[in-house]
Amino acid sequence: MGMKRTPPPASWAEDINDWLESLKAAGLSDETVRCRRCKMTKAARDLAKTPLEVTTDDLVHWMAGQNWKPESRKGYRNTVHSFYAWMRTAGRRADDPSDMLPKVRRPKPKPRPCPDRYIIGALGKATELEKIMIRLAAECGLRRGEIAKVHSRDVMDDLLGKSLIITGKGDKQRIVPLPDDLADYIEHCGGWLLPGRWGGHVEQSYVNRHISKLLPAGWGCHSLRHRYATKTYEQTHDLFLVARLLGHASVETTQIYVAMPDSRLREALDAVILGA
Repeated sequence: MGMKRTPPPASWAEDINDWLESLKAAGLSDETVRCRRCKMTKAARDLAKTPLEVTTDDLVHWMAGQNWKPESRKGYRNTVHSFYAWMRTAGRRADDPSDMLPKVRRPKPKPRPCPDRYIIGALGKATELEKIMIRLAAECGLRRGEIAKVHSRDVMDDLLGKSLIITGKGDKQRIVPLPDDLADYIEHCGGWLLPGRWGGHVEQSYVNRHISKLLPAGWGCHSLRHRYATKTYEQTHDLFLVARLLGHASVETTQIYVAMPDSRLREALDAVILGA
């Protein structure tokens, strides 16, 4: 459900709010703006200086002291750099202390599709709404943030059945086919599939929490999306189609999601066995 927003320190509040307004003016999605607000607020509180006093050394020491995964580290670096680039452009600082921050290297992750036996086990323990969440990830490839924003108005007729209009990262839209029973459930929910306590829809953390508790340790919502990608590729052998269904701008990103089908690996093994 909606979480209480932590305000930035008073000495940062005006600059952060004006910077966020510039992001909105540039057309960034509400979710992106929210994430950047959270990251910049944490940076401001941790640095314990005014935005005009922060140096490159301060930023380097702060980032070096964090126990972040590469994806989070890159997100914080990009956020701080965006803020200080705006500060310089807006004439509020003559320099940009984030210019010399080291670039973050991210190891290329390997596909990790959740095994079907774990998904079936999770469905057996899930409530009706939790089953819908799991299936939207595993059978339709939705991100947790996209599941949180599913609305009855987003179901549309296609030539063969029903599809779902999804607004993903960067407010980019895509269309994915829906199983008939899922389409019927969403179409008749009468608004947000997962309404928030105080209006609107739930946060993506709500979806992640409910799905993760049902799956074994180490398997989360994103592994269901990997499962969708792998199964779709196994059926179609069309990486461009999988990229389109996942909402990826680059096929290189999609390759991270698609595990080589076990049947093809087995065929390769049979081919190299001596005397086979």
